[in-house]
Amino acid sequence: MAADLQSPPESLGGPLQAIRGLLFIALMYLLLLVMGLLCLIPSKISRNWAMVFIHAYCDAVMWMLRVIVGTRCEVRGTPPTGACLVASKHQSFLDIIILTRALPRPAFVMKKSIRWVPVLGVYAERLGSIPIDRSDGGQAMKAMIAGAGAQAQGRQLIVFAQGTRVPPGVDAPFRPGVLRLREKTGLPITLAALNTGWFWPRVGIRRTPGTAVVEFLTQIDASGKVTIDEVAAPIEAASKRLADEAAAEIYGTAH
Repeated sequence: MAADLQSPPESLGGPLQAIRGLLFIALMYLLLLVMGLLCLIPSKISRNWAMVFIHAYCDAVMWMLRVIVGTRCEVRGTPPTGACLVASKHQSFLDIIILTRALPRPAFVMKKSIRWVPVLGVYAERLGSIPIDRSDGGQAMKAMIAGAGAQAQGRQLIVFAQGTRVPPGVDAPFRPGVLRLREKTGLPITLAALNTGWFWPRVGIRRTPGTAVVEFLTQIDASGKVTIDEVAAPIEAASKRLADEAAAEIYGTAH
């Protein structure tokens, strides 16, 4: 059955779909360069202007993805609007696009190396994202906690709770960092599930038609004891459900 399949095959859609994927990638990066440079000065002056640009860019990318590739983006549940932590899975760059557009004032715990990526690094900094070096172990945690204190000003700090991108069908433990942040910042945690890796893989040019979903789940209050299993279990269960939807949609129309 479709729902039993772990992920879409690389060959799905044939050469034409690969060409569409390549065209989309080229236009996405060209648009980032053009819009990023045009909006650089006002974004440096005002973070509000930076946020307007970033949301506009995400809108454009999702529109191109739908028109060129046939991948629609859908947000389910209620995105948080106040200061909080967002504990999410991470399967692809697409979930960054959808989460950024869905939240009014998003920021990310991100790899330190992203700071030096042209254009992208500038806007990540303007969002108030927290760069960490994951190889530093305890120092990375200290940097994350120190940076998170600034996020209590109405921002939604997105933490990829498994620490890195994890492809569909691959198991990886949830790390306790999000609980440490909750303890140190006093912010609640909103849980988020997704199936974006089915449509936009970690590597490669394939972009698969269908409906990529990010779903906001329950919120864990800022007070009281919470285990990492209480974070992981609902996210994994909802992500499995969304994966089943993706498999049924993709394989149901592919044959």
